[in-house]
Amino acid sequence: MKQQPITEAIIIHPHLLQKFMRYGKDYANLLALYTFYIYHAQLQKTNQPLATDEFTRKGLNWAIDRVKRIKKILKELKVIEVIQKERYSYIRLFYIYTKNKIAEIFGDSSQTETSKEEVVKPVEVKKEEKKPRVEREKSVFEKTLLANSIAPQKIKTIRNTILSIEGIEKIRFNTTVLAKWITYCERNSIKYNKNNLTHWLDKLNGRVSIEQADAIDVAIKKGWKNFYMLPSEKSEYHKLLGRSLMMDRDCDTLIDIEMQGDSFVYIFKNIRVTTTERPLSLFGRCGYDRNQSTDAPMILDIKKRIEAIVKKF
Repeated sequence: MKQQPITEAIIIHPHLLQKFMRYGKDYANLLALYTFYIYHAQLQKTNQPLATDEFTRKGLNWAIDRVKRIKKILKELKVIEVIQKERYSYIRLFYIYTKNKIAEIFGDSSQTETSKEEVVKPVEVKKEEKKPRVEREKSVFEKTLLANSIAPQKIKTIRNTILSIEGIEKIRFNTTVLAKWITYCERNSIKYNKNNLTHWLDKLNGRVSIEQADAIDVAIKKGWKNFYMLPSEKSEYHKLLGRSLMMDRDCDTLIDIEMQGDSFVYIFKNIRVTTTERPLSLFGRCGYDRNQSTDAPMILDIKKRIEAIVKKF
């Protein structure tokens, strides 16, 4: 009967065994873990088997701390090298016998002619090409804080805190104004937390930008640690929200008023109007409620003209 040559035997050089013996009680542990790696290297047909700590823990029925401790010793002895590839760990074995060398040791002459090397050459690990990371475009809020020399990591923390506020998607506020207030707090070491941010946003919510900016400017000028908004019922601007203008072009539903130098910027659903005319004057002259369009200035003017013509007849 013809015998098959032994080519899958696990062989450990005496020099390595002597190294392991120097670790006393851990000798058996070192031998067990190293043998485990060699065994899986043969199964995977490589000198660089995939063997994560969790996989090894289950295979040897060890505690995870024991796996890490013994693997650390093998690394220090330069017997193995750990190659991390994303979340997977590969174990490179430096002293692993080739099939030819194993055959030579066990007396199979047909395998010995080309067995000149005892150690397998390390296999080069090809690194996966990482896709270029697409950076998110910074918001106006972030750009304003950066322009005021607030640290990027601090900005990230502030932004994440604001985004974690319940119902933040429904809160309407001017981000540039809030950034100005936060810059003031940072520069003056005014401490604030999520509750403070929630309280500030609640006060700014739904108010026109010009009122938000005025409240912040007053607080900064006086050196306060908080800002105060005039009640909406006492505001000359708030009552104009939702109204429309009948001008050369219909301006549908006012949603905000900003200041740009000495000019007022009226933001409607369909258009932006920039003028030096004050809000009460402009809306007193051309404003109307869209739900009561018959009261629009142009329509009233047409009504009067028609009535005058009818009276002539």
